[in-house]
Amino acid sequence: MDSLFASEHLCDFISSICSNIESLEEMNAKLQETLPEFAEELQLGRLSVIVANPQNVYEPLGMNSEIIHYESPTGFNPDTHEKFYFAEENGFIRIKVNLLSGVEWNDQNRKFVDFYIDLSFLLCSRMRLLKLMSAVKITDSLTGALNLHGFQETVGEILFNKEIQNYSVILLNFKNFKYINQRVTTDNGDIILRKYSMLVQGFLDGQGYLARLGSDNFLALCPAGRLKDFIRFIKNISISVNNKGTVESIKIDVRAGIYETNEDSTFGDIMSNSAVALDRARHSRNHDFVFFAQEMLEKALHDKSISNMFMDSLAKNEFKIYYQPKVDLRTNTLCGCEALSRWYAQRLITPAEFIPILEQEGTIKNLDFYVLETVCRNIREWLDKGIEPVLISTNFSKLHLSDDHFEEHIISTLKKYNVPSKYLELELTELSDYQYFDRLINFVNTMKEAGFKISIDDFGTGYSSMSLVRNLNPDVIKLDKSLIDNVAAGDDKKAKTDRIISRSIIQMAHELGIKVIAEGVETKEQAEFLLANDCHMAQGWLFDKALEHDEFEKRLITRKYEI
Repeated sequence: MDSLFASEHLCDFISSICSNIESLEEMNAKLQETLPEFAEELQLGRLSVIVANPQNVYEPLGMNSEIIHYESPTGFNPDTHEKFYFAEENGFIRIKVNLLSGVEWNDQNRKFVDFYIDLSFLLCSRMRLLKLMSAVKITDSLTGALNLHGFQETVGEILFNKEIQNYSVILLNFKNFKYINQRVTTDNGDIILRKYSMLVQGFLDGQGYLARLGSDNFLALCPAGRLKDFIRFIKNISISVNNKGTVESIKIDVRAGIYETNEDSTFGDIMSNSAVALDRARHSRNHDFVFFAQEMLEKALHDKSISNMFMDSLAKNEFKIYYQPKVDLRTNTLCGCEALSRWYAQRLITPAEFIPILEQEGTIKNLDFYVLETVCRNIREWLDKGIEPVLISTNFSKLHLSDDHFEEHIISTLKKYNVPSKYLELELTELSDYQYFDRLINFVNTMKEAGFKISIDDFGTGYSSMSLVRNLNPDVIKLDKSLIDNVAAGDDKKAKTDRIISRSIIQMAHELGIKVIAEGVETKEQAEFLLANDCHMAQGWLFDKALEHDEFEKRLITRKYEI
């Protein structure tokens, strides 16, 4: 036994495993294969290994087994020597060794056996560490799904094998996951993500792949033939968690962008096309599952170009401010105006084209204050010339309400140009989905106390009109153009309905002490109907289109309209 340390078998074995073994499975197989070569020198009768490792994201099945690495055909001594190693996450490895029949344990043979066992353990631990490092590289640590790098590798292999057309891509995102975290705590939120990943991977059953891209965003590769079943499955997932001693079942609603691949699809197509479809689903009120179509990509590219141009165009003053006059129908005189922006960047980019994009990205806030600053500068200019301005309304997106200093920014802009607040009306678009309704009420109260007028745009087109009037007490409501278009169109049912609604809104506003202005007035008959029903203000092409600065300045001087 003294020759063990110089054994050619041992030297050759260590040399071979350092260059040829690439996995833990291969290492175990090599140990079992070569152990008989050392058994005689070690006087081994039997060697078994018990492994108990709990489940984790990198080894979803865990391990709980006993493997007999060697057993002598001549039998073994029942006196067992054991070595015990702790593994991570409460796991362990126990190695049990018996000598040959008739051989007793002593300090020397125990020393050499322990040397072999320790060496084998270190070699296996190294391979397992390398295996875990490889898994960490491609696996999401929270859910056990692939991470983005792992997804890239997986798709790369599928593309190399020219099999991508056999899969559909589903990019999905939880709806209201922030609310779920608030409801059941973020720890339970993590549990929900893990269970969701396990359920979806269980459905795919090795035939597809799931990746987590961060937060509550998942990307699935599903066999094309199972796509309908997959959609049906993810529409009906509920997950139970223990929330402060109470078991709660959480229905997981998702939005999804779906891209059906073809043989020419690339990794870029998979990522961009599914993202474009998901973005369309996010902004749809009716469809949570949207299939990609080529025109979606074309629109996305167009929107991106608008977005990329915006800040540079703002800095270059390519946005021009126009003023749409408001007219007192009793005297046919100018009584106010609305500030509107027009974007000239090689061509005219219409508000209908750029406003939704800026709203979506939040950069509409930059434009709103650009308009306010221009209006204040113009008002100061007219005052210095001795020209009395009219009340000018400027639009502000609801996105500003997330800024606790919104009011201060408006007031400081007026102070910069020494403009009295009596010349400014803040126009709020009437929408039914204000997320910050209490904040909106506080904003309105603060600005009214500071001397600003408040108006609600597009009144009468949403379900929340009455609620806004009751809670905000605006100075002005603006009748939406859709209500005015048909009031003078004869006696058909729609015209009669619009007249009744318009009269009711006007009467209600007067009783509440609120002024009413009608927008989009284009005919003399519409103006006559409004005046007959005590709506005293209007704007529209009957009087003037939106005027650039110099033209509007002339209107400020003359003020009178001939209708």
